[in-house]
Amino acid sequence: MKKLLIVFGFAVITLKLFAGDNVEARKIFENSKQKLSLRNVHLVLDLQSFDAKGNEKTKSMDVSFAEFGEEKKVMVEVTAPENISGTKILTTDSKDQKGIIEIYMPSTGKIQKIRANQRNLKMLGSEIPINQFSSAVGADSNMNIVGEKSINGTLCHQIKMQKEDEKEYDVAYISVDQERLVRIETFDSRDNLVTQTDLSNYMKVEGIGSKMYPRDIHVKNLKSGKSSLLKVRQVDYLGNLNINDFKLSSAS
Repeated sequence: MKKLLIVFGFAVITLKLFAGDNVEARKIFENSKQKLSLRNVHLVLDLQSFDAKGNEKTKSMDVSFAEFGEEKKVMVEVTAPENISGTKILTTDSKDQKGIIEIYMPSTGKIQKIRANQRNLKMLGSEIPINQFSSAVGADSNMNIVGEKSINGTLCHQIKMQKEDEKEYDVAYISVDQERLVRIETFDSRDNLVTQTDLSNYMKVEGIGSKMYPRDIHVKNLKSGKSSLLKVRQVDYLGNLNINDFKLSSAS
């Protein structure tokens, strides 16, 4: 009986430690997201995309993130190169329906509508997801601190995030001192590293308290050999939102 109580007591302590670790992991991750400017911001950026052979394509664009009630919208407008300048991509997401992507091409003057999925939710053929800093990221995942690791000289918490019904998982690296998101790694069901996203050179977003945004976002796809580098040149808080700025209209 005494041995049984000891075993039972050890099991309870183990479960408490696991649960506590889960709570602490979520707290650290949520703190890192709170410091990021996730909504109502406008970015001016350059995007470099590289294929597996190292061939490079460069685009410049304006990107705006906004929320209207339960609806989340992202508007992307290409400003360079000239042959695709004026192309606009609008994504709309809400709790009630699956995401919708609308694409306006100046060459045709028409708008194409498609359902959003993991493959097409990327910035113009890059490896960077349009909704990468969505507030939904990690919301339905189990989280646990699995260790600490130095990333480019910065000591980070390693937080494993995995959904109950999936074998794939992510590992987030969040700096111990400032609780900033430094890296996200995505692994497949066989524990192979698939993608790595590095965020660096954080800058303050004026007009929105203590919110920050990374100047550099580097995504590597280890499976395809492709990579993308996003460099933010300007970030502004959208104080006066107008839903009409987040609508596409055809030329005809």
